[in-house]
This record gives sequence, C-alpha cells and structure tokens, in this order.
Amino acid sequence: MADAVVRALVEKLLTLLLEEGQQLLALDGQFDKIKDELRYMKTFLKDAETMWRKDGKETLKVITQDLRELLYDAEDIIADCQILFNKEKHEGYLPNFMSYFSPQLLKSRHKITKRLKVTNQEIDKVKERMRSYLAMSPATITSIGESSKSRPLSYAILMEETDIVGLTEKLIEIENLILEADGSPIVIGIVGMGGIGKTTLAQIICNRDTIKHSFKCIIFETISQLCELEDLLKRMLTKMNVGEECLKGKEVVDLLSTLRSKLDDEKYLVVLDDVWENEMSWWNSLKTALPKRNGGCVIVTTRNEDVAKSMGAIDRHINRPQILSDDDSWSLFTKIAFARDGGRCPNYDLESIGKEIVVRCGGLPLAIKVVGGMMLGKGDSVYEWRRIAQHLKEEMVQKKKDEPLMLSLGLSYEELPPYLKPCLICFSMLPEDYSITVVDIVHWWIGEGFVLGSKRKTAFEIGKECVAELVNRCVLIGDKKVEVSGHLRKVKIHDIVRDMIIKIARDENFTHLDERGRPELTVQSRRMGMFSNGIIKSIERPELKKSTIESKLRTLWALDMGKEDVLSKNTELCKLKRLRVLSVSFKKYSKDDDVMKDWLDGIASLLHLVYLKIENCGLTNLPDSVGNLHNLQILCLSNWYFLKMLPPTITKLDKLTSFDINDCRRLECMPDGIERLSRLERLIGFLPTISSHKNTARILHLKNLDQLRELTIRLENPNNMVEGELKVLSELQNLRLLAIRFFYADADADATDAAADAAALASKVNHQLSPLRNVEELYLGFYPGESTPIWLNATTFPNLQFLVLFGGDNIKHMDPGFWEKEHGVWKIEGVYLRWLRRFEEKRERFHEAFPSLKMLRWIGMAEN
Repeated sequence: MADAVVRALVEKLLTLLLEEGQQLLALDGQFDKIKDELRYMKTFLKDAETMWRKDGKETLKVITQDLRELLYDAEDIIADCQILFNKEKHEGYLPNFMSYFSPQLLKSRHKITKRLKVTNQEIDKVKERMRSYLAMSPATITSIGESSKSRPLSYAILMEETDIVGLTEKLIEIENLILEADGSPIVIGIVGMGGIGKTTLAQIICNRDTIKHSFKCIIFETISQLCELEDLLKRMLTKMNVGEECLKGKEVVDLLSTLRSKLDDEKYLVVLDDVWENEMSWWNSLKTALPKRNGGCVIVTTRNEDVAKSMGAIDRHINRPQILSDDDSWSLFTKIAFARDGGRCPNYDLESIGKEIVVRCGGLPLAIKVVGGMMLGKGDSVYEWRRIAQHLKEEMVQKKKDEPLMLSLGLSYEELPPYLKPCLICFSMLPEDYSITVVDIVHWWIGEGFVLGSKRKTAFEIGKECVAELVNRCVLIGDKKVEVSGHLRKVKIHDIVRDMIIKIARDENFTHLDERGRPELTVQSRRMGMFSNGIIKSIERPELKKSTIESKLRTLWALDMGKEDVLSKNTELCKLKRLRVLSVSFKKYSKDDDVMKDWLDGIASLLHLVYLKIENCGLTNLPDSVGNLHNLQILCLSNWYFLKMLPPTITKLDKLTSFDINDCRRLECMPDGIERLSRLERLIGFLPTISSHKNTARILHLKNLDQLRELTIRLENPNNMVEGELKVLSELQNLRLLAIRFFYADADADATDAAADAAALASKVNHQLSPLRNVEELYLGFYPGESTPIWLNATTFPNLQFLVLFGGDNIKHMDPGFWEKEHGVWKIEGVYLRWLRRFEEKRERFHEAFPSLKMLRWIGMAEN
C-alpha cells in the first residue's frame, strides 16, 4: 500500500507544473528535471500497489517515507517561487510576461534553484534505491489489467433498506419494553462488541412511528470516551429548541435545572450511544435532571454490560444483539455489493465467491457493510472478486487471529482508489463522534491539494463526489438527520474505522497522535488539531524548537476554541509560514480587542494559504491585509455577528473560488469590484446595496461571474432593489443552486412600518424572473408575501429538482401559477417546508403536482 499522501502530492505537483507553472519551467532546467521525476514517481506508485500486496512492504514503506519528505520540500520550493512571481505581478514592477526577469526575482532565483537542485539530488538517491529493489523483485511488477480500475460510486445508495437486516426480532423486543414503560423511567441496555449493530438498532427504534407517537421528546446523543457534561447538556438542550444564546455562560447546575424543567411535562426517550467504561460522574449528575415519572426511558448502548448495569439497566432490560446468520449476512451483503443490480447477484460465479468473502466477515454487520461497499466498487469483475477472496484468506492465515472486523476494514482501505485514501485519513484528526459538514471537509481537502478540479468539474464538485463515494463504501456515516434537499450536510466516521485510520495516520506520518488517538505537537508535525472537549493535549511543548514546528505546519484545525487558546504565543499566525489550511471556530464571539486584531493581522504573512475559515469572530472589520493572500481559494467568515464592512482588498483575491459570509447580520454592503473575482464558484451571503453606501456591489454586478454554481443573496431593504434587477441572474449559465433570504423588518421599527416594508419588498421581487434553466436547487427563506412569488413556476425553473421554503409568518399558500400545468411539468424530486406557521396547502396537492416527488418534509407546521 503506497503512502496515500505521497500519491496525492505527486498528482498535485504535476498538475501545478504542467498547467500553471510555465514560468517555472522557463526559469531553470531543475524544474524540468523534477517534472520528469514526478512522472516517474507516478508510474512507480501505480506498480507499488501490486508490490504491496505480494511482498516488500517494509522496503516500500521506507521508500515512500523518504519520498514524502522530498515532495514536501519540492512543494515548498515551487510555492515560494510562485509567491515571488505573484508579488512582482501585483506590485507592478514589470508587465506579466516579463515579471520573472525583475531584479528582485533574479536575486532570489539562485537561492531557489539551489534548493531545488539539492532536492533533485536526493530524489536521485531514492530512485537508485528503488531500482535496486525492483531488480531483486522483478516478479512483483505485474499488471493487474482491467481489475486495477475501480468504478466510481457517485450516486446514493438507500442504506435504510440494509439497516434492518437481522435486527427485526431485537427491534420488536426493545420496542415492547419501551412501550410497556409507565410511571418510573426505565434504563434499557443494548450491549455487544464493536460493529455488531448497537447504534443502528437504537437509531431505527427512534425512527419507528410507534415510538414517535408515544414520546414527545426524543434525544439521541453519542457519548465520547471522555464525556464533558457541560457540552453534553448544551447539545441536548439545543435539540430541544433552546437557543444557543440562552445557553452561553450558564453553569452546569443551571443547565441541569433547565433540562429538568424542559422534560418535566414531557414523556421522554433519551438515547446515550456508545458509553465507555470510564469515570461516570457525568451520568450521576445527568440522571438527576431526568424526571422520575411520565414513563420516561433511557437507552444505553455500550460494549460493556457492567456499564449498562451501573446505569440502572436490570438483566431483563438488557438486549444483546448477536452476529448475523449466514442467510442474513448474505442478504445484507447483496443489498450493498449489488446495489447497481437492485440488490440481486447477477451471476453464479460472483455468488460463489461472494459467499466465501461474507464468511470471512464473521457475521459482523459493520464488516459486511464495509466489504460490501468495497465490492460494489469492483463491479462484476470475477478476477477482482477472486483476488479479494484470496487476500482475505491469506491475511487470516497470516494473522492467526480471528479478527474479521479489523481485517475487513484494513482491506477496505487498501482497496480504496488512491484519490480517496488521503481524504479518509483526514478524519483521524477529528474528535471521536464528531460530525463535520460536507462543505468543511471538502474545503479542507482542496486546501491540502487532495482534491483537484478537472476540465469538466470543479474541485468542490469532485470533493462532494468523494464524500458520496466514501459514504457508499460504508467507511463514512452520513448524518440523515441534517439532510437538506436530499443531500448530506454532515458526515462522521465510525469509532472502529477511526481506530484503523489513526493507525494509518501514524504509519504515514500524516499527523502525530498519542496512544489514545489525540493529536500532539512534535518537531515533524505538519497537521495539528485543537479542540475544546478535553481530549486534545495542550499545544504548549516548550521542549520543542518552535521555529522548526512552525516552519513545517501546513494545517491548523481548531474547533470550539476559547480566544485564549488560539491566540497563545505558540500559535501566532505570522510564524506559520507554510500554512495551507487554517480553520478556527470560536466558542463565542471574541471581543473586538487589540489582541484579536494583531492576531488576524498575522494573516498577511500566510502567503501559502489556500483555505481560510474563521467562525464566530467578534471584530467589526476584517484587516486590509487579507488582500495579500493571492493563493487563497476559499474564504469563510461565517457568523461574524459584528462585522460591518469588508475591505476593498477582497477583490484582489483573483484565485478565490468560494466566498462565504453567511450569518454576518450586521454587514452593511459588499465592496465594489466583486465582478473581478472571476473564478468564484460559490458566493454565500451576497448583500446588494444601492443606497447609503457609494462604490458598493449590486446584483447587476454578478452577471460577469460566469463560473458561479452556488449563490445565496440577502435582501433587506426594499429601497435596495431595482425593479427587474433579479433578471440578471438568468445570465449565470452555470448556476445550479440559488438561495434568496429576506430580511425586511428593522429591529427598532414598529409593527406597521415592518408590515409596510414587507409589502414593499414583496412587490419589488414579485415579478417574472427570466428563466433559470440550469438551476436545480432553490431555497426561499422568510419571503414577505402571503403567497409565493409569481416567478416560482415550472417555466422559470424547468429543471428544478429540490425546493426549500422556510421561515416567516406570512406565506399562506403557493401562487396559483405554481400549480398550473400550462407552465410545464415540474421535475421536482424533493420539497422541504419548515416553519411556515400560516401555511394552508395540503400535502396531497404536492404529491399530485410532482410526478417525480421522492421526499416531502413538513417540519414545524400544522398538518394539512
């Protein structure tokens, strides 16, 4: 198994040199030489996959380790040279075609070339070692022909059908126990080994109609190995619609009191998933907030039966799922491995080999799902199926242990297409049971260079396909609770799969983790995670040379941090010269103080930065220095509550493909010149203004952004709209997702003024849009009219697949033109309606109007 990051680096550098590095190649023969060496490495690494399966694993491991360090050096050199070109270009020393002959560049040229020459010499040494090894093992380089190609899994598999296999009997037993509960609450334990299906069983129970009708409050929470009671309580209360603002600053005792008061009049079901045998003081406190009446129920899933008993589960209330029978194992496997054929095995040869593979999974649902997802990627190649079966057999004999789960997981990783391996390893850095948004993980991959765009698809589109493929291969778990418009918004990794990925991350020096899988800072660290839940070691390591650490660090990922954690001297931004990815999310809004300003001013030094996300910041302005980040492709400033202005220098970021200013509620306008960001593919939170601010962007300026795929617009004041202005959106030929959100009431305005503003805004936008033929998803939020706008019809959106309407107390019904067939036949597959409190339309009418409808969600509204 060749090092995943090495392969990704080779692809990234080749793309850089072949497509964007013509000035580099013209400078010196050393760049030509490394380009040729990269082509050689790419070929070698393809053959190395076969070598890994046969012999020479340790030799290959050493070779790829050496290559990794050299490739990082080469990437730094090329990036430094590009930054120098960018500086010359943007400071205007010389015309573009002459920029690399400037005096400043010539002065640095010798130094850069010397560094690259040393790197090329080191690569030659590794190459000689490769040749020596290959000469000793000529038989290992054999073609695997047609079998080497995996078939992409870019479409969704309905895993709900697979979840229930082998669990029906246990499901009925637990459901009966729950429904029998009356009076004093009971604790039910679901106990078994990892991968047996405990979590799946608990999730299915929560989704049963009988359970939903019996309990007004159902809370499902995953418990980490080191449970933080405060964090757990806040998550539970958030799911009970307690606003985050109400929870800020509250002590644990106050949170417990709030939880008890919320549950006091409710019949509740609380699921505590994956509880570990650790210090249980959190449970002793939590149970005091669970009322002792109303037929409440707590379900505990755990690998240790003693844990369930210590939490109050009596023997009769402990359920022990068993491994699947041969028939159930085969049934589960076929639903996944033959999903393309409707869950039916297409021929006898595959059935015979498949049953042999299934036996090796030992009846464990997780192992069967993961192996099934792996075989789905192999299609109907009998050669590949036989090879996998033989590999599993050999591994079991070699290990001399009955470890079907870990063997299955290890093989599933080995068999992943090379482009997916570094993507999956990123999950080793995240905390246990952490759900990450699809947008965030894809942006991270782009920042690292693990996902690259192509002529037909953007990097973001390819990244989303990678997420879908990992979910379909059952190595990632899609969070179905937060699906919007049929697309996953969040994913996480099973804790057992995470254990495997952590081991691989250590072996491949991806990130440094201690014995419990917690990131730690070392001299060789290139990626670092900092988290607030107590499972991550302090970043303070005074015994290390700070300059050495900071010169290598490429990724800093900080979640839910206090300001004091991130702003320590050990993480001053200006010293992280090699950083490509910086994602920082604060627990709460940090004050607009000089310390924070100085910290952000350090951004100007991060000239290699590709992805920058800063969330929940309290500053009113972003530093002008952000305009110096000419390599920046992704900028996310979500939830800067006090942000009023964006610096004009934003428009100098000519490589920007994604710009997100969502939930910056006090932002007054967008800077003039937004049309210069010609590479923009995603623009989230665009705020058009035509009054009170001069030199600001309007919707009309978007017509030149012909690469836009996703656009979210905030409309606030009716005076900021020009009649017919929205028609310019029809010129965006690549637009696939359009979201329009209305804010029409000033917080200080009286009810009459607010109603007048709402009516004026509705009048301004309630006109016919020019057809948006390529838009597939439409989000309409807080629309001020009593009926939807007249342009919401099948003529304007002939290819619309998903429609989302949310928020507001005004909308009562759909515009008549929405239903009229003379406008065309809708292609809508999903409708999501949320918090339309006065809505009067009937469910049945949507089903009648949309022949392709697969999903209709009706949340926070009266049933019609």
